[in-house]
Amino acid sequence: MAKTLKIIAAILLALVVLLALALFVITRVIDPNDFKPEISAAAQENANLDLTIEGDLSWTFWPSLGVNIGHTEARIHDQPELFAGLDEIHVGVAVWPLFYGKVEMDAVSVHGLQLNLVEGPDGANWEQIGSSADATAANSADAENISDESASAMDIPLSIPSVNIHGANIRYRVLTDGTDITVENANISAQNISLDKPFTLQAALRYQDQSDIRIDTDLDTTLTMNLEKNIFQLNEFAINANIGGVTTLPIAVTAKMDVDAALDEDRVSIRNLIVDAAGTHTTGGMDINQLSGAMLFAGELHIAPFDANAALKAIGEEAIETSDEKALKNVSIDAIIGGPENSITAKSLTIKVDDSTITGSAALANIDSGKLVFDLTLDKFVADGYLPSETEESSSSNSNEKALASNAAEPILPPLSDAELLPLDDLRALIVNGKFNVGSLSYMGINASNMQFVVSAKDGVMKLSKADGNALGGNFNANATLDARTNTPTFALTTNVKTIQLQPVVEMALEEDLFTGVLDMDITFNSHGNSEKALVENAIGKTTFHLADGTVRGANLYNSLLGGINELLGSYQQLSAFIPGQESGKLPLELSKDTRIIDLDGVARIEKEVAYIDKLAANLDRGTIDGKGFLNLRSEAFDIKIGMKSPDITDNKYLKDQTWPLRCKGNLQGDAAGWCRNDKDGFKAIGKDVATQMAKDKIKDKFGIDGEGDSTEAVVKDAAKKKAQDELQKKLDEKLKGLFK
Repeated sequence: MAKTLKIIAAILLALVVLLALALFVITRVIDPNDFKPEISAAAQENANLDLTIEGDLSWTFWPSLGVNIGHTEARIHDQPELFAGLDEIHVGVAVWPLFYGKVEMDAVSVHGLQLNLVEGPDGANWEQIGSSADATAANSADAENISDESASAMDIPLSIPSVNIHGANIRYRVLTDGTDITVENANISAQNISLDKPFTLQAALRYQDQSDIRIDTDLDTTLTMNLEKNIFQLNEFAINANIGGVTTLPIAVTAKMDVDAALDEDRVSIRNLIVDAAGTHTTGGMDINQLSGAMLFAGELHIAPFDANAALKAIGEEAIETSDEKALKNVSIDAIIGGPENSITAKSLTIKVDDSTITGSAALANIDSGKLVFDLTLDKFVADGYLPSETEESSSSNSNEKALASNAAEPILPPLSDAELLPLDDLRALIVNGKFNVGSLSYMGINASNMQFVVSAKDGVMKLSKADGNALGGNFNANATLDARTNTPTFALTTNVKTIQLQPVVEMALEEDLFTGVLDMDITFNSHGNSEKALVENAIGKTTFHLADGTVRGANLYNSLLGGINELLGSYQQLSAFIPGQESGKLPLELSKDTRIIDLDGVARIEKEVAYIDKLAANLDRGTIDGKGFLNLRSEAFDIKIGMKSPDITDNKYLKDQTWPLRCKGNLQGDAAGWCRNDKDGFKAIGKDVATQMAKDKIKDKFGIDGEGDSTEAVVKDAAKKKAQDELQKKLDEKLKGLFK
């Protein structure tokens, strides 16, 4: 028995030696470069590739049996453009395990891989690989024979100690839409690769596309594969990326997650997500189903409180200037992600900005079309702290502007710009349906509540179909439309306010307490064009307004009237007898510098940058007024001619129904005390008319003669002439009577 065992051992040893000798002879005697023509022919026949092996082919024998391939290029048959190439590749299997019937791959390394992937109107270039009609026909007969062998081959345990890819470059282009993506200098390394056990994987690469977005990234994970079920698990998947081209400064992003991809089930799950970027910290998870069709999303995201201005600075953007240094220090977002297929919906959305909270839902309702849908509610917001603080320089500038407005009849304004205002192509692509509600809003002493806004956009038409709420003791509502379907967009606005307090609005706009009262107003407005200049030049509108219980501060119309009458009395002393309170020679002015308005009605039309006031009628506490004029909406210059009646002056028949002409002219930024003056020429005309009428009445009462003329002198002369004629006629009559006695 012992002898038999020795013989068997000797035979086995001889077989091993013979196998080793055979391997040595094959790798040392046979030159693989002799097979280059056959390899190239096989590539052309079976893969439709023109293969050029410029580098050498060489064997390795120990400790692995393998082959080294030098610089190689592959082109799709009869196409000059490179499809794939590499500088060097080594593939081998460990020799010693072969003696025991085991296949153990050794290290695989690839240097300088290049891939050029192109999609055109007729399909992709990689679809032409293996599409040779002859090769297809030749291989179809063997397909059934190798199917069973392939299945059994998968049962062979495969383990590769390491795979290393160095300096890979991949370019992907879509000729129909301009997509041009490159992956540069990709280095990929994997250790102890197994088909049934987890193994580590690392990668580093640069991504760049046609928009000049650049991403330098390092990846590190543990990969588990189940090729039969097409399942891939990436545990502790870590990403370090530097993203450029999106913001002014590149964004450093770190992320960790666990990924479970079941491709046969058409799903990917992301768990334990942690993302840190630009001072923000995001956690959550996501399930994505129906990968090959209309995708379904379900998950949640939480962005921890962060400083918004710090985040802006981190990406190279200017911080938002606020008067409150604590503003925007505490911003956070929480959302449950869901929605129907082919959409992403943030349900139970909560956005906190310091002491304000926005709740509701927002959705990318259609991923393909980009349709946006939202229904959000803001509980409260105090805007003042989020506005820039007013510097001394800006305060000085405002003062200078007021001084110029006060002193100049026509302030110098910058020219209107003819630069394009609206990105029409972007607006035409918008598809939006949204609602936004505001519980309360405070801004510079103006409080508004219960506000509702409804917006929509489709096919280049944007609508604000609802904008209403309560403010300043009253309410408002408005709607607007922007039609951007043509290169000359049109804009239309209709708004209505009811019983709002005017004072806070004026004080905010003019920084002066000039007007008070309760205002009702309707406005219709439209224009067209895509520049500041065009919109102003094409502006047309109309407004009607009613003001009750109002005050014009610093401008007393009654005093302006009295001043005119006093000047008139200096020229027409005979009128003094009809106006009480003339003991001192002048009517005493009121101490008040304001004008009290009981109610006022007005109608104005807007053309270009001017509001033409076609009607201005008011009942004052000391009279009534009617007027017409204009207000320049840009320069805020105005000129209004007013006719005023005041029964308080006298009840004399000559004066009580008289309409006294006043003129209010100036700039809303100027001093109200200098706005309104009497129309001297108009007052003189009234004095002349009254004196003339008085002369007519006196002459008629005394002499029974109707004097004619448009002045006192003319009436007296006419009366004298008529009197003389009457006297002469009497004398003639007496002489005639004497002749016939």
